[in-house]
Amino acid sequence: MEKNKENNLIEFIKKSKYSIIIIVLVALFAFGQRLISGSFSIDTELYINNIQNSSNWDWWLSLNRWGLVLLNQVLQMGALPIFASNYLTVITMIGYAITFNYLFYTYMPDKYKETFIKYQFIFPIIFISNPIFAEHYNFIIQNVGVAIGILMIPVALLFINRAMEITNKVKKIVYFSISIFLIAFSFGIYQSIPLLYIVTVVACYLLKVLKENDNNWKFLFQQIGIFVAGAIIYFVVSKVTGENNGSYLQSAWLKDSIGQCLLNIWNCIKPVWNGEGIFYHYGYALSVISMIIAMVYLVKKKKMKVGVILAFVGLVMAPFYIMIITGVDQLKRTQFNYSFVIGFVMMLVVVFLANKNKLKIAKNIMLLLACIIVYIQSYTCANLFYSVDVVYENDKAFAYRLIDRIEEKEWYDVNQEYKIIFIGRHTPDKLKNLYQKSEVIGKSFFEFDYEEIWGVNQRATVFLNILGQRFTGPTIQEFEEAKKYAEEHQMEIWPKEDCITLVDNKILVRLSEEY
Repeated sequence: MEKNKENNLIEFIKKSKYSIIIIVLVALFAFGQRLISGSFSIDTELYINNIQNSSNWDWWLSLNRWGLVLLNQVLQMGALPIFASNYLTVITMIGYAITFNYLFYTYMPDKYKETFIKYQFIFPIIFISNPIFAEHYNFIIQNVGVAIGILMIPVALLFINRAMEITNKVKKIVYFSISIFLIAFSFGIYQSIPLLYIVTVVACYLLKVLKENDNNWKFLFQQIGIFVAGAIIYFVVSKVTGENNGSYLQSAWLKDSIGQCLLNIWNCIKPVWNGEGIFYHYGYALSVISMIIAMVYLVKKKKMKVGVILAFVGLVMAPFYIMIITGVDQLKRTQFNYSFVIGFVMMLVVVFLANKNKLKIAKNIMLLLACIIVYIQSYTCANLFYSVDVVYENDKAFAYRLIDRIEEKEWYDVNQEYKIIFIGRHTPDKLKNLYQKSEVIGKSFFEFDYEEIWGVNQRATVFLNILGQRFTGPTIQEFEEAKKYAEEHQMEIWPKEDCITLVDNKILVRLSEEY
């Protein structure tokens, strides 16, 4: 069977030029700061000092991110072209925004396709502009890889679509094989991508049920089978590539009671529903209410299907997949599904309302709310990236001032190599009115990892090295001994004169009291 010309990608892009312009403009509003910024992120300095050292990737391999390692090697990300990395990330974001829309278009009920073309921009501009992605893509060394991994999701599902359409067995096998490879590879890039894949399948399943007025169990089980095949390949490769495979997603179900885990999940749901903090807003609550109204409408019209109910449940739960699996809250930068659900539901609601002449006012209200959400999200993203630059420049100024203070010491020898040990942390509190803080963005290199067993020393020391200083960091034992020395000798706190001292060729710098 020949592919329907109406669903041809080139034809779709031609029809979508205005939506693409809107997507590009929003992407530049939210992420344009990254294209003119030379500051690097909290993860970058660990690699810039050991560009040729393959052990740089061992940490990711231990987290089953073999796909990310391979992509970074192919793209030569170890050389750290900051502008190129940020540029490729933004371009790829725009690419997957368009590709997701094309995927939805292929599943959209025929009577809504023309309206969808007009309002398709709603999904991607809500999806990509959420500060969750600002937090995530601030990790420059992995931002391109993760963006490519997300792009692989709609591409894989489009290959599956094509495989289901054609009758040639050889071509069918080829298309299915490519899709499974893309699925497995994307899973090997970042731990949230499998969950984003699942919610994308749920969205496509909902559209297919509505389009054909059928539960489409065969389609659903085919998708489950393909997902399982991709997951098996992912786990096999993970086992081969990493000896101590682990994950950031440590499951609380293994150590806490069921009751405690359920309470943890409930405590995750509350801030999402209430729109608390810079990452969440009332868009999710609005989406859930919209889905409930849609279900009531379908029941009244006697068009309700079990598949619709399953899809709605899948969408409602999607922002919490990662919490349900682990039984505990997770870093916001892992929660891709949150803005996906809001964008998809609001886009769908606007498309359906636009086809009802009596409900155009409701459509316009929903469209206005979507635009408000996009503006708030994009403004926050831009603000966060501005914060990156402000804190980065402050860190450089602090580092140069620190070096000047050290070089003024009588015992300092420019030809001698020293270990430097930071005790406590330096927080740029004087700048708190100039920048916005998130989970990582807004933290100083001399503040990040303060709670860890090595304190701020790992990143702060390498940061100094990037600025041209020759220092090495302490062992954990040396760090503990330094803390004990500072306490016993009542070292003063920065910026007082005696906050810096030399002990056994190790420079001790007390930045603050330890807590």
